[in-house]
Amino acid sequence: MSENQIQAGSSVESLCKKCKTVTDHHVVAMLGDKIAKVECKVCRARHSYTSPKAEAKAQAAPRVRSGATGTVKDAPQAAAPKAASPRKPSAAASRQAQAQAEQWEKLVGSCPSPLTYGMDRTFRSGDVIDHPVFGAGYVQKLMKPNTIEVMFKDAVRNLRCGKLS
Repeated sequence: MSENQIQAGSSVESLCKKCKTVTDHHVVAMLGDKIAKVECKVCRARHSYTSPKAEAKAQAAPRVRSGATGTVKDAPQAAAPKAASPRKPSAAASRQAQAQAEQWEKLVGSCPSPLTYGMDRTFRSGDVIDHPVFGAGYVQKLMKPNTIEVMFKDAVRNLRCGKLS
């Protein structure tokens, strides 16, 4: 085995994606005779191997030659990509959400004094609770040993409660 052969545990220079500079790294994984994963000796981050030469290529500004005059200019910077617009829910999903909101309103709206939620309190199926973060909710189901399923206006959530009997 030659001294220059790189193997797992060897020390190499790599472009650290966390430090954003070329630092010494330990080789963690190899794919055949190529370095696959490395661990930075500075920040201990594990990431795929990036050759230190890649930093020089990334920093070099692209150059464009003007056709008529033959002069060399820096290339114009590309516009930043647009952020993806949030997807609209399907018609079926919006109908289901609307039906759940109507059911929640029917179950919770008529309750004059909901029980204050506490992780140490016990609840029964059919109780209306007031949660400090999620708001008013309807206890749909008791789940052993200490969990309740609660329908809130926006979602159904499992909450911890006191020991169920």
